[in-house]
Amino acid sequence: MSDHHAHPDGASCRAARAVDDLRDDQGGPCAKATQVAPVFPADFWEQPAIRSAPLSRHFGRFLRTYRTVQSPAVKQTQLAPWLGITQGQLSRIERSTTPIHDLHKLQTWARALHIPAYLLWFDVSSDPSDTPASPPVRTVERPEQDEESDVRRRELFTTTRVTAAAAAGSKLLVDTPWHRLIDSVDTGRPVDAATVQLIHDQTADLFYAEETTPSRELLESMIQHRKTIKTLLSNSRTESIRNPLMVAMDETDVLRGWLLFDLGRGKDAVDAWRSALSVARETGDGPLAACALSYWSYLAASRNDTAPAVRLLQQAREYVPGASAPATRSWLSAREAEELARLGDETGALRALERALTAFDFARPRSERPWTAFFSASRLGSMTVSTCTTLRHRETTAAADSLLASLPPIRNKVRAIVLSDLTISAVEMNDYDRATTLVSDAIKLTTQTEASLAKHRLLALAATLPPTSSTGPASVVRDQIMSTLRR
Repeated sequence: MSDHHAHPDGASCRAARAVDDLRDDQGGPCAKATQVAPVFPADFWEQPAIRSAPLSRHFGRFLRTYRTVQSPAVKQTQLAPWLGITQGQLSRIERSTTPIHDLHKLQTWARALHIPAYLLWFDVSSDPSDTPASPPVRTVERPEQDEESDVRRRELFTTTRVTAAAAAGSKLLVDTPWHRLIDSVDTGRPVDAATVQLIHDQTADLFYAEETTPSRELLESMIQHRKTIKTLLSNSRTESIRNPLMVAMDETDVLRGWLLFDLGRGKDAVDAWRSALSVARETGDGPLAACALSYWSYLAASRNDTAPAVRLLQQAREYVPGASAPATRSWLSAREAEELARLGDETGALRALERALTAFDFARPRSERPWTAFFSASRLGSMTVSTCTTLRHRETTAAADSLLASLPPIRNKVRAIVLSDLTISAVEMNDYDRATTLVSDAIKLTTQTEASLAKHRLLALAATLPPTSSTGPASVVRDQIMSTLRR
């Protein structure tokens, strides 16, 4: 449910231009383009999908993410020569369930792709072929005050200084925050505040990545991240370290529940939310309890249990009273508006929507909590469109078209949800030409991003349309949905 804005002229586009720059004037790939990886700007490596990919410590999965975040995506046949391997080898590395452990290969590939060291879970030593040999130490039997002696002393001093600098550099590299994290996990090193902050950042990265990464891929990273936190908790010595790690564990569990829900594993999702809710109540973390209940409401709604979904949301609001947690309150109210609209309570839905818009004026979604980062103006807009679609508000189509035009390409899950709502609206207005066009795009993005909300809404729409044996435009829309999403 996260929200990572990508400006049309952002990292992905600049990355694409960097690749284009390596092509010849005729548009065909030049020798350099087939052999050397482009050097990307720093913000390419700050994309959520890139930041979260190394958490699994599987270089093959990292390579797949590296290829697919670029626009257009890099093919295996392009990437393989950059690494000095064949396309078949690259395919096996990406698909393998066992990660590569050969340090020399990992270092070689990381250097070939110019991957920043802070993203890696292994040290990237300098390539010996790039390092000049140190000047030899020449022994002088009798100190003589001549020019040759001075040269020799300078050589000895230079060698000693280089050796000392190398030693200092080695010590520096083994004391980085990410190295201390690995030491805490692998050797039981006591956890420090810098490691806790790194875990907090990684948790936030996973929430950011949720909006653009299919749930099946992200769940593996999430499970590994949770195992890391659990190990760190066993190495924690003080409450000041344990408490924020427990919060990170709970935040991980609410997102884990959402990913499981996305994958159709409702029972497992509820178990994750119950676990997070229990700890949140014990620790007095009201916003986290509200988050777990709000996620849970989506599961109830997907089963057409609308009244229970409303009760879950109203209970969630009790955990964020007054002016506290405005981004969370805005999200909860927008969710309540969606469900009240489904109950046919137009007055209640519009009041809830008004509360959502008012709270959003005071919200700072990106800094409040990791789960609120997704709740941008675009996401509030999609929930507004959903509510208006259900209420058959006359301004629904205009509002939805405006919202779609404002969405950057990377917000594909939000786009899938909005397109599904627009399809429903078009069907309700008997505009089947528009519905047929919209549903094709909605299905494509829903399948690509595994957006469960869009899938549930489209399947619910299909259930109201004439069966396949019938003829007419309504059946065409139904068949498009059922043939693709009912698998």
